[in-house]
Amino acid sequence: MIRRVVDGALRGSAPVVFGGPGMGKTTLVEAAAARLRESGADVVVHEHADDDDQPREAPGVVCLRSGGIALHRALVRARGERELDGRRVQRVPLVLLQRRDLRAWAAAAGYLFAESELERAFRGNGGHPFVFAAWLEACRYTRVPELLEARVVEACAPVFARIDRELAHPELAPLWTWLEQARSSGVDDMQRAIGATKPALDRLAIAGPVSRTLGAKAEISVACELYLLHRTR
Repeated sequence: MIRRVVDGALRGSAPVVFGGPGMGKTTLVEAAAARLRESGADVVVHEHADDDDQPREAPGVVCLRSGGIALHRALVRARGERELDGRRVQRVPLVLLQRRDLRAWAAAAGYLFAESELERAFRGNGGHPFVFAAWLEACRYTRVPELLEARVVEACAPVFARIDRELAHPELAPLWTWLEQARSSGVDDMQRAIGATKPALDRLAIAGPVSRTLGAKAEISVACELYLLHRTR
């Protein structure tokens, strides 16, 4: 992902990294900026808050931007304006991590987990980076599953509250309510059932606790069981 951002900037694009709360936008753009500076590029980073929908200008330099759903909506609305700072916009949406990513992260952090532990962790966090980081931190104190998960939910409360606010938006609320009940659905089925548009489904996936599979059989599903546990409290 870092290489994708760096290559796009070097080719003259204006990368914009989109992600929901806790998805690692800052980590990604800062790492990409460091690589660009190593190559001699003059780089600035503009981080946009969750509700910031106004991309700031950065003439004369390479600018890496990160933002949330509000910024995504703004750029979708401005279809006729496909450039930032005279550069073509390159959209880089962050996605949930896969099982192999979590396994490698745990190993790099010095943890050797049984497959059953990693599988339970994956079901709980759904590949959400912040939630998995909290899970690794909680493992320092307990390995009892119920106690571990309770500690993670408590640590993630601020991020989960931000996700709550994103999903309460009038565009996303009916989509989330429907998917929360179904847990998993074909994208075409969801479009037929409630008229979900592709941009709206993109933003639902960006919000955080939703996994989307593309290809011949496109599916969308609720991915983070600990977020659902938070919603019941």
